[in-house]
Amino acid sequence: MKIASLFLSIFVFAIAAYFFAVDFRSSFELNYIIYMSLLLILMSICVVGIMINLPLFIRGRRKVNVFLYSNFSQKKLAAKHKRIIRLKQHNHFKEEPKYQDTV
Repeated sequence: MKIASLFLSIFVFAIAAYFFAVDFRSSFELNYIIYMSLLLILMSICVVGIMINLPLFIRGRRKVNVFLYSNFSQKKLAAKHKRIIRLKQHNHFKEEPKYQDTV
């Protein structure tokens, strides 16, 4: 959900910046001032959305990678430990008795 919010903020910022650049002119009409101020407010909201979501997205990816590597190594060690316990239970570490041939 945060990824969608980040991409939506970037997309809306780009569209608002485009309309701000295309419609920019020096005019003191009230409608024009209100329109440009609304575009600036929209762009500032998008910048805040990007600032909020970008660090969480980067930090979230790092945690997932560390968790996957850590989880993989713990599973590998646990499987090896279970194998050793199983071998000990079945007496695979004890020497087998030496049988003599009866001829």
